[in-house]
Amino acid sequence: MFLWILIIHFFGLILPGPDFFLVSSYALREGIKSALKASLGVSLAMSVWIILSILGLSVIFYQFPFLQIILSSFGASYLLYLSFIIYKNAKNGKLKTQNTRISAFLSGIITNLSNPKAIFYFASVFANFNFIQNTKILTVLIFVLIFETIIYFSLISLLFSKPFMTRIYEKNTKSIDYLSAFIFFAFAVFVLSNNLMTIMN
Repeated sequence: MFLWILIIHFFGLILPGPDFFLVSSYALREGIKSALKASLGVSLAMSVWIILSILGLSVIFYQFPFLQIILSSFGASYLLYLSFIIYKNAKNGKLKTQNTRISAFLSGIITNLSNPKAIFYFASVFANFNFIQNTKILTVLIFVLIFETIIYFSLISLLFSKPFMTRIYEKNTKSIDYLSAFIFFAFAVFVLSNNLMTIMN
């Protein structure tokens, strides 16, 4: 069970999503230092989801769905703002800075927290784990999952801050920026539309 959870989490991490594009974007634009800060922000937020899923927040979200709507809408709104900044910078030919007035670390936290459905993912991962009989193993598992997350996003930061990746980026700047902006925008619209449908129903 322990190994399977680690494998599932790994494949969940490597699927490109807003977290991946945020970290890689910082690495390409501002270097490894900012990317690592964004990575730590993403990892911290993901750690919160892991711990809260164990504490049963998924049950609370099920009973009080408006809490999930509020949190996800806030995060989605930030992603819309970030999408606009990336699009505007790409259009104006700015390569180095996002100028979001929000630190890379905080951007990582907000981007990951914009998807509260992550807690249902982690809740499902832990669903068949006996917490009462395996508290020590569970504690180790939590730390390993957090460590795995930090390592993965740190490697993304390192890879995309390399000169050869920078050269590839500079040759395809606008295309990559427009793609990143579109992914943030599409994800944010998806979250907000789902929230709207939930409210209307």
